[in-house]
Amino acid sequence: KSTSIRTKHSLPELPYDYKALEPIICAEIMQLHHSKHHATYVNNLNVAEEKLKEAVAKGDVNTQIALGPAIKFNGGGHLNHSIFWCNLSPNGGKPDAALLKQIEKDFGSLEEMKKRLSETTVAWLGLAWILSKSKIFKDSYLC
Repeated sequence: KSTSIRTKHSLPELPYDYKALEPIICAEIMQLHHSKHHATYVNNLNVAEEKLKEAVAKGDVNTQIALGPAIKFNGGGHLNHSIFWCNLSPNGGKPDAALLKQIEKDFGSLEEMKKRLSETTVAWLGLAWILSKSKIFKDSYLC
């Protein structure tokens, strides 16, 4: 019989201050999404995994199956937010050569892409993903 030791999931520290992304994302929104939303995913994932551990020990297959959606939902929320925080950077940064070349091909310049992205998203309430069949703003879908 094999055994494993698992530590609980934890809320990652941000590599920047909540206000570091202003004026693009205000400190209040950053704090809300990190300390409330992301923390809730982490806490709920830990609770669900603890219940799963107990269900496995008891041989309770029905509970194991029933916990699947909570583990997927909260695990996904935790992972998505963890990736999200790492993809944000105060003062932005420069895209690598290949990405910049594609941006210039599609939009003319990095500044034009930023302008169009800002104009397109300013009316949207909340956080949204843009999914596109081709370019960012042609045949786009708000999710």
